[in-house]
Amino acid sequence: MKAGKTMGRPVYGLIQCTWGGLQTVLGLLLFLRYVSSPHEWYHGAVHTRWNVDGGISLGLFIFTPDREEEWCRRMVIHEYGHTWQSLMLGPLYLPVIGLPSIVWERSGWCRRQRKERHIPYSWFYTERWADSLGEAILKI
Repeated sequence: MKAGKTMGRPVYGLIQCTWGGLQTVLGLLLFLRYVSSPHEWYHGAVHTRWNVDGGISLGLFIFTPDREEEWCRRMVIHEYGHTWQSLMLGPLYLPVIGLPSIVWERSGWCRRQRKERHIPYSWFYTERWADSLGEAILKI
């Protein structure tokens, strides 16, 4: 492992626990709720595979459904991108990314629009940005 990657993960964690502290605390609470689910380290974040439909990223914590391997791999890259949005936006992450993302995912109106108009999930700014960040940072 290169020295930059070794030093980068503690810095990533420190920033998530300070600048991104609110979402990291919320992520820790969710982690404790699903502590019996499978977990792994994912580039400095804690990745949990849970039996819930949908994923979420809160600071240091990534939660994805426990599904087929390739689908999970794509989703964890996307959710990892959200962790970097948290690093960049800090306390603004929840109102700028978190809330709009949840509305885009869960709102019946948004779901109908995506289905009827064949709009990809990644069309929405929060999701497109997360995809781009995850892929760029992980060099995928």
